[in-house]
Amino acid sequence: MTWIRTISKSQADETYRQALDAQHAWYPPEYEAQVPGLPANDGDGIVAALSLIPNALHHHFTTFGSLMDPALPLSRRQHELIATVVSQANCTRYCSVSHREFLRRATGDAALVDAVQKDYRTAPLTDAERAMCDYADQLTRDATKLQRSDIERLRSVGFDDRGILQITLIAAWFNSINRVADALGVGRD
Repeated sequence: MTWIRTISKSQADETYRQALDAQHAWYPPEYEAQVPGLPANDGDGIVAALSLIPNALHHHFTTFGSLMDPALPLSRRQHELIATVVSQANCTRYCSVSHREFLRRATGDAALVDAVQKDYRTAPLTDAERAMCDYADQLTRDATKLQRSDIERLRSVGFDDRGILQITLIAAWFNSINRVADALGVGRD
């Protein structure tokens, strides 16, 4: 549910149907099933929120898909760690609930997800994952406080510049979608 009018899939025109098809094609397998903790009619909440401007939906999720490309350095686990950390830092309920579940599906490790939800800083993460999460968290809270030393830390735990760019872009993308979700009331009712 959103606080603005949306277009249902059954009422979609050709442009919206094409955007939905493209968006769905980018989704990884763990996004397919209903997310516990979100109403069944809210499963496409963020997609519905963008329905009035199908080209924005298409371009937004084309960017999403390009960042989640398996040919890039980061794993599904890393994608979902970033999404979860960013969404929790932003207190975005819809995205936090969704991406905790997607992290559980990607890892099969409910205990890890519970620990990340409680505080990623004390969760059983690798040094690389912790550095990545620290970077994504700082980017979310105040990117102007990031320094060259933060990039050097990522390099020191094994990320190359392409991986660092991917971390940055995924964190920035989730910050953007968190803002859209919260501003339009997605999952807040």
